[in-house]
Amino acid sequence: MMKEAVKKGDVPKSELALLEDRIRIAQGKKQIYGSQIGRNPQTGKYFVKPIIEPEKVNNRRAKVGLQPIEKYVKHWGINWNIKKHTGF
Repeated sequence: MMKEAVKKGDVPKSELALLEDRIRIAQGKKQIYGSQIGRNPQTGKYFVKPIIEPEKVNNRRAKVGLQPIEKYVKHWGINWNIKKHTGF
């Protein structure tokens, strides 16, 4: 339903992207757009839940009208570090 609403222009692509990430995380999969944030119960610090190909996340985000992940995660006090998400 949501995909059809996006095609019709009734719902922004960004809303579908957020829903897709929520569903993937709930299924135990990596997210696509990096929209889902977790919180470490011991430290209280927020983190970005696992992302598919994090080095390409800003390209995917731009295609659906989302701001760069570096700017998005600052709301939670997260400094985006690509090395943490790619294992380099």
